[in-house]
Amino acid sequence: MFKKNLFYLLCIVFVILIFSTSASAYDLDDIEWSDSKATSGTLHWGGTLKLDDYTIKAEDFDEGGFVSIGIYRNGVLEDKSPVQSGNGFEFRDTEYGDDIRIFIKSMDLNIDEWTGNMEDPTAVVEVYERGIPEMDITIETEDDEYDPRTVAYQYIEATIDIQNEGDAKAFDMDVIIDADGMELADGKLKYNYVSVDEDEVLDTIDVKFEIPHYWEETDVDLTITTLSEDINGEILEDTETKTITIEPVVELMITKTVTEEIYMDETAHVSVSIWNNGIYSLSSVKVSNTVTGDLEMQDSQDNEVTLSFNSKETKAKIFEYTLKPTKTGKFTIPAATATFTAPDGETYTFTADKPTIQINGPDIVITKTVSPETINMGDEVTVKVTVKNQGNRDASVETTETIPDGVTFISGDLTFDDVAADGKSYSYSYKIQIDDAGELKLPETTATFIDMEAYKGEKISNTPVITVVDPNAVAEESSSSSSSSSSSTSDQQSSSSTSDVSTETEYEDDRVQPGFEASFMIMALFAVYFVSRRRDR
Repeated sequence: MFKKNLFYLLCIVFVILIFSTSASAYDLDDIEWSDSKATSGTLHWGGTLKLDDYTIKAEDFDEGGFVSIGIYRNGVLEDKSPVQSGNGFEFRDTEYGDDIRIFIKSMDLNIDEWTGNMEDPTAVVEVYERGIPEMDITIETEDDEYDPRTVAYQYIEATIDIQNEGDAKAFDMDVIIDADGMELADGKLKYNYVSVDEDEVLDTIDVKFEIPHYWEETDVDLTITTLSEDINGEILEDTETKTITIEPVVELMITKTVTEEIYMDETAHVSVSIWNNGIYSLSSVKVSNTVTGDLEMQDSQDNEVTLSFNSKETKAKIFEYTLKPTKTGKFTIPAATATFTAPDGETYTFTADKPTIQINGPDIVITKTVSPETINMGDEVTVKVTVKNQGNRDASVETTETIPDGVTFISGDLTFDDVAADGKSYSYSYKIQIDDAGELKLPETTATFIDMEAYKGEKISNTPVITVVDPNAVAEESSSSSSSSSSSTSDQQSSSSTSDVSTETEYEDDRVQPGFEASFMIMALFAVYFVSRRRDR
């Protein structure tokens, strides 16, 4: 019985030892050293090399062909050993889990033939770290974009290739697949490998996912992560991500068309249509159409409607109307939009492209100005008429002027009769005399035009206003104002005199200058005489 219990106890201890023994229980002879992280250099007596936190120093040379190499960490000597050319030694830092290999590639003692002493001996030293595994991960899919509205792809199929491109074997490696919420259709999301040798290529991993449904274009990340241990039990992580674009399950394709090019005497046709390029039906879709202010709308209609769409349904000519041009040029027609609220509670808006329209023809503008704008009766005024063709076609233009009653034509041109080139301005002027006071609004100038396409029309100018002043009336108003001012001054003087008398009565020390009243009367008489003389003129 005792032997049986002892056997069970030994088995348990053996199992515990097996599972409690970490990967760090390895021999230095088992280490795969890293070539990619090696450093080397020629060390003189006392010279050093750096490798991460460690300093490698040539402590001493002897004539027997040995160099003493010291390994320091943060200035503290960790290990020291004599080494000959072609040999080396290994050091394990158990506290920090580092392994270092020192190799003497060559040595030159430089022994003087006469003295037999070494003169500046050197050693070519190579220093290696413990190699670690490193996984190169490649993710391939059939496409970078997937559209659930088409039948081209039913699934997202991915292939994953992994190779250990590091300097050492990997142990107990997990491969973890993060599909960013995509539903797995075939394969697994986690794989485990007991070990992966240096340069080993694993068998391809194949996984398949359902194409997710989103209401707007969405990028999903397929991320592959490897977690492995090196010979010292350190966990190493490598990762790779591939971004896949998923198109929305519903897309409203809005087209707004307009006649691309018309002449000024033509009309443009506009229509708006929508196609539900989706796998879901939609209700309560608000369709809005914005009209342009650059052209006149010829039809009366609503610019907003609410509609429902079945999957793959097209509604043609939701809006249809004509536009009449008012000027030439190239114009952009505002876009139409469609807005709906999806089951996820979010509101989505789709917008049509903005079409353009080119309008050709002459665009005649007539402008009339006067100088000066205010005159006296009988004075002359200069009237200037400007003819400008703002369009992109030449036109023959003829203007007509009207001289109103009470106005005398003095001199100048009263008409323009010539070809107005596109983008050019022309002007003529004439002088008139006005004899009656008041405000005179000049009649508009009328212009008729016709171009090589037989497009013709009529334009009229603005009507400037001239203010005519009667100078005699102005003089009378000035005289009346002067008399009123004199009377007011007299009243004020009288009031002042009365005040002075009152003051004299109250204060005996104040005195009135003798003769002041007589002087004031003389000045008043002169003022009356001057006013009467101006009236007689």
